[in-house]
Amino acid sequence: MIRLGLVVMLAAALAGCQSDKAAAGETRPPLGKERGDCKPDKVCDKGLLCLSNLCVRPPPADCKAVGETLASMELGNYAEQETRDPVVAKYQAACDKAFVTKEQGECIDKATDKWTASQCAPDMFPELKVEGTGDCVAIANNIRAQMQKGMTGADPQTQQLFDKMVRVVKESCEQDGWPPTFKACVIAAGKNADAMGKCNNLMPKDMQQKLTERMTKMM
Repeated sequence: MIRLGLVVMLAAALAGCQSDKAAAGETRPPLGKERGDCKPDKVCDKGLLCLSNLCVRPPPADCKAVGETLASMELGNYAEQETRDPVVAKYQAACDKAFVTKEQGECIDKATDKWTASQCAPDMFPELKVEGTGDCVAIANNIRAQMQKGMTGADPQTQQLFDKMVRVVKESCEQDGWPPTFKACVIAAGKNADAMGKCNNLMPKDMQQKLTERMTKMM
């Protein structure tokens, strides 16, 4: 009887333990959510990291400071406050939305231009995620705007040659498989010649050769 009583007690204890685990499982966050288990592919929802099969939120960046840094890149350090404030707010909101981490924020603080900053926290700059060939139009327009600065007062023949060169750039971008990193860099540079110059080392030599051959053929 004593042995039987022990068996019954152990069975009851085991059942209670299983019941507790089931109850705990019911209140545990779904897979991929904060404090929940990682998904089967060991990933979590946006902004979370999978550590020891648990989804946790890493320390966040100071998004106000991130906004200030990026506003300085875009406007310079001497823009009027009424001009600067909306830009800071724009980047601060983008930082919050992208769940930028403290580590990513420190990376942005060390960046010297917008494209470099975008490599620190890609989700904060969706406009620089280059896909397909539609962005080749934006690239051609950026290069046109940059080159146009030295074309003031040019004769019609020179202007016509300039227009052909821009078309060749667009065709090369679309047909020669320009690297996404190079395309994103040129888009981020905008009309800034210095920033655009930093993009050159992102284009492989064979791509540069193809562009040169296209230009030679056109001329």
